[in-house]
Amino acid sequence: MTKKTLAFASGSEHKRKEMQMLLSPFGVEVVTPKTLGISFQPEETESTFLGNSFIKSRELFRLTGLPSFADDSGISVNALGGEPGVHSARFGGPGLSDQERALLLLTKLGDSPNRNAHYSCVVTYVDANFQKSFEGTVEGQITMDYDGIGPYGFGYDPIFYFPEFGKRFSQVPEEEKNKVSHRKKAMAGFLDWFQTIQ
Repeated sequence: MTKKTLAFASGSEHKRKEMQMLLSPFGVEVVTPKTLGISFQPEETESTFLGNSFIKSRELFRLTGLPSFADDSGISVNALGGEPGVHSARFGGPGLSDQERALLLLTKLGDSPNRNAHYSCVVTYVDANFQKSFEGTVEGQITMDYDGIGPYGFGYDPIFYFPEFGKRFSQVPEEEKNKVSHRKKAMAGFLDWFQTIQ
């Protein structure tokens, strides 16, 4: 099998390693803008995860000529009209910590009886022949308080209760969470399709 290179539109080495592990069985090497020595800071101007993911994958393909993929993800709360949504990582403005963003969300939600929320992830792939997208979601509820004890998770996990586990995502080991996560579901769809074009 010829070694194939895929460019991944992320600055996170942790994410790159995760994607490398998933794609290794297909004889793929995953590279990032950083490993390629490319300055990569596309402005995410779309109002959807799909739009922002395509901004990243299309721009990386334009810059490198390599088959490129990207993901965009976040949490959407029903009672807040879908907020923070695509602004999940920037909710409340620059400079806030993950904990401060989660606490801000709890404050905005207040004592609303509707605590329904979902994580979403959209993975997009672009090359000379294809422009494809794959989505995964996981449903849960926003808790009434912040869990400062759970040793796992990040972002909004300390306030995201997953009924199937009977726990918050911050109380679930990463391997267990990754079996049901929004990113796992989106990547599963991508990998199923990707092997059909090998």
